Amino acid sequence: MSSNRVLHESSPFAFVILPFFVAFFFGLLLGSYLFYIPVFIVCFLLIQGCALVWLERSDRITSTKSGIVFACTIAGIIWWVLLAAAHDTADLLQWVDGKSQHVVGKVVAPVKRAPDRLVMMIEVSQVGKSGTLMPTSGLLRLTWREPDHSIHQGDIIDVVTRLREPYGTRNPGGFHFGEYLSRKGVHAVAAVSGAGTVEVRQVSSAGIISVCWQQIDVWRERVHRAAMAVLDDPALGLFLGMIIGEQSFITSDVRDAFMVTGTVHIISISGSHLGLIAFLMFFCVKGIVLRLPIVWLEWLSVRLTATRLAVLLTMPVVSFYTLLAGSEIATVRSWVMIMVFLLTVWIGRAKHLLTALGIAAMLALVANPQEMYDTSFQLSYSAVLAIAFVIQMQQQKTEHDQGLYEPSSGLVERSWQRMKQAWWITLAVTLVTWPLVAYYFHHIAWLGLFSNVLVVPLVGFLMVPLGLLSVVWVLLTGSDALPLGFLHQAIADVVVTIVKALAGIPGAEWHVASPSIGMMLVYYGLLVALALNVPKPKFQVSCAIGVTAILLWWGWSPRLDHDPNTVRVTFLDVGQGDASVIELPDGQTILIDGGPAYRRLDMGQAVIGPYLWDRGIRRIDHVIATHPQWDHVGGLPWILKSFDVGRYWSNGIVREQAFYQRLQTMIKKVGLTEQMIAKRQEIASAGPCTFKALSPFMPTRDLPRLSISSVSGAALNNRSIITRLDCGEHSMLFTADAEVEALSKLNELSEAHTARIVKVPHHGAKSSLHDEWIHQLDADVAVVSAGQQNRYGHPSPLVVEAYAQEGIPLYRTDHDGAVWITANLNSSDMMIDTAEERRLQPVEIDRTVLHNEWKNLKRLWRIWTGRLS
Repeated sequence: MSSNRVLHESSPFAFVILPFFVAFFFGLLLGSYLFYIPVFIVCFLLIQGCALVWLERSDRITSTKSGIVFACTIAGIIWWVLLAAAHDTADLLQWVDGKSQHVVGKVVAPVKRAPDRLVMMIEVSQVGKSGTLMPTSGLLRLTWREPDHSIHQGDIIDVVTRLREPYGTRNPGGFHFGEYLSRKGVHAVAAVSGAGTVEVRQVSSAGIISVCWQQIDVWRERVHRAAMAVLDDPALGLFLGMIIGEQSFITSDVRDAFMVTGTVHIISISGSHLGLIAFLMFFCVKGIVLRLPIVWLEWLSVRLTATRLAVLLTMPVVSFYTLLAGSEIATVRSWVMIMVFLLTVWIGRAKHLLTALGIAAMLALVANPQEMYDTSFQLSYSAVLAIAFVIQMQQQKTEHDQGLYEPSSGLVERSWQRMKQAWWITLAVTLVTWPLVAYYFHHIAWLGLFSNVLVVPLVGFLMVPLGLLSVVWVLLTGSDALPLGFLHQAIADVVVTIVKALAGIPGAEWHVASPSIGMMLVYYGLLVALALNVPKPKFQVSCAIGVTAILLWWGWSPRLDHDPNTVRVTFLDVGQGDASVIELPDGQTILIDGGPAYRRLDMGQAVIGPYLWDRGIRRIDHVIATHPQWDHVGGLPWILKSFDVGRYWSNGIVREQAFYQRLQTMIKKVGLTEQMIAKRQEIASAGPCTFKALSPFMPTRDLPRLSISSVSGAALNNRSIITRLDCGEHSMLFTADAEVEALSKLNELSEAHTARIVKVPHHGAKSSLHDEWIHQLDADVAVVSAGQQNRYGHPSPLVVEAYAQEGIPLYRTDHDGAVWITANLNSSDMMIDTAEERRLQPVEIDRTVLHNEWKNLKRLWRIWTGRLS
């Protein structure tokens, strides 16, 4: 039986509402681009209208249906615009001026806990200065480091802090955290540190809902303390992450192992957890009921069927788990899907999985249209769509009301059928989500085809149910310790041991370039053609070959954009830090510094690695650590672990800090030898290009013998490695964190004045302002690497003014995002691009609208074809 017949017969209502849902979804998509390509969208609507009229006159669609489809498209556009306008009109935005503000507001979401901080979502009611508070509206994301007391949802809090716009790094094809927060409705972010910086004015008691939310938050804190009392890592992190949604307690090595094996979805509360609990609860209840004595069963069947009783008892259990998990958006989204499906079971429409999925998706998008661009939304619905499709196929094939859940004749046969079904579901989910995982995470988790069959049952049918039962015990008895702690620890240890063993298989960790959106659409088109099972063997074989070829191409991810007649230098946006990539004409790659690494954000992993993979680069010939400061070398350990590195260079200074010790450990682990750079030493050459060191000017051999307290930041900065790249008519100077003392030495060298491109020293700090050196520069371009809204005020206005007075254009990663320069070796031509320039820009409805819209269309073309860099 063909798949398209299966879908029509099993869920006819889905095909009635499908055109309207697609039209509304497409309207939302058009609405998201309305401010960037308005003329194009109006033209598209005219074309859509003409097409619908033609379909009417051809008797292929009724006029009523045509009108509703067009109205749904318009409704989607209007709905997006209305919600976007509501977000932009929040009063809180006018207080984002970089100065300290007195903020009063209510905690409106479950508080997120991490080992050293609390993260709160606050609906701000008042903001002001010097004791004068003004009524204000807007959502604030507040991070409180090193807190001294608990905060719960519903509390009215009082804090003095500096408000900032949501921000993030901007790199070619990279993830922008600020945009992610904006999609969640956040208007401003802030952070405070230390005891007493956040005060609770009062505990809100307005309304039963507020009281209930606060009680749930108290329960979550009690469970957190009970787990901390008896569990150690990795069991502690897994329990907190999978039961109450506190992901920050899962260590990076455990998370990476689950990511490599394609099972990372199981350690965060998502549809898989809720679905497994719903599955377990539903069939346990139904099985128990069906095994009751005949008299009881007859009495019950008059009032309620076993199926409906199972639905009634499953709903509160899944809802309790959702609340306990902190009601994250992704968890609530999964809860909605399960609730809609259970309702279809209640009314006897269990076959209509696709209809339930469509309704749940519509509800989610109506509540927040920007969810359509959220990674978890796309992964959740694509995975559930794949699961629903497989289940529908199995239901129609067996022609039983209960489909997959109809018992077979024997235990062995039933077990074998379950294993086959589980593997087919895993295969379907993997094929559907592979492009999305590759696009967002630069990873193909091929091992998930096998590891999920082993890991998911252990977690879903053992760890999570045991965890929930332990939670119920803690809440009912008020126990200060989690019961059966030894069992939790043992099971978690076994699961992590299995996952790490699988992750150690050669080739398990396979990183790739982000596939282009255009290629992803082709892939999904071929996948749909295969799923429809058109009765044409040659067509099916061609589609299968196409899918396989695309997957192999993505897995290969060759280096396509390399030109032997150019040299390319990229100054990546790694926040308040440095990281520069040089691509020489013969294919050699040089990395200068690796940016910082925070507890949950390693710039090596989050920025540098994805950028190199997108460029098709898997080998770095030279890694240069200009000096051992955290904002320059924090991300290097991950780089050394994840890439084939030829040589590692440093200035030889030794430090005792933890970040430096991690770096040294990784250097030894990967078998590299740290080489100390000497003044004037040539590091690499390729044709007309030579890359050499101009410094260090200061002696470094004495510093290892000094105590850590006596090594000032200036001493480290002045011993930075300064390098120069010469390629024909092009030259580039990389000044690291050199301050005035080192710049005075540099000023004595003729090479320090003739570079066409200069990396501004020390993020543009005032301590590195050397007027004489800047005055003698004959540079065409200067680039400064600094973090958005950084606390140091980099770059200093005096530095910016000094370069402006010399007529040297200044590019800034805090304003422009990543900056990349491509120089032609056969001429003096060079092209400068920035991440900000590649972003869509709002257009004004005036005489320039067509010109500006055309520029946006070209930007969109680069995005869709993957030519972001």
